[in-house]
Amino acid sequence: MVTSEKHQKSLLGGIERLVGITHPDLLPAVPKILMTLYQIDVLDEEVVTQWGTHVSKKYVDKETSKRVRKASEPFLKVPTLSSSSQIYLTFYLSGLKKRMMTTMRMNDLFEMRVTLCLVYEFYLHRFVSTYA
Repeated sequence: MVTSEKHQKSLLGGIERLVGITHPDLLPAVPKILMTLYQIDVLDEEVVTQWGTHVSKKYVDKETSKRVRKASEPFLKVPTLSSSSQIYLTFYLSGLKKRMMTTMRMNDLFEMRVTLCLVYEFYLHRFVSTYA
């Protein structure tokens, strides 16, 4: 059972051995493997991020480690909005929040739900297109 940071690092080392040495044909699937383990709460974001920042020769040779980490880059990159989109979105959502606080009209609640759904779908679409 994976219960600590040490266990998570060992699991990542095992993935390096499996994908880097035993089954190199699975190299393109590394982001999907990491995402699955992350989604079921086996891996923590901090551990995976730290693992992806440097090459290690603890489980495999440095060249193999470098290839596996290179293959995991789509998972390690976090999709972000441009700064102008972030400013607009923050301004828009804060305006909705202020209106909602002053008058609790159903239209405002509906508009906020729709906006949050659109933001969620945007990130989900970016995420799926990145890892598909």
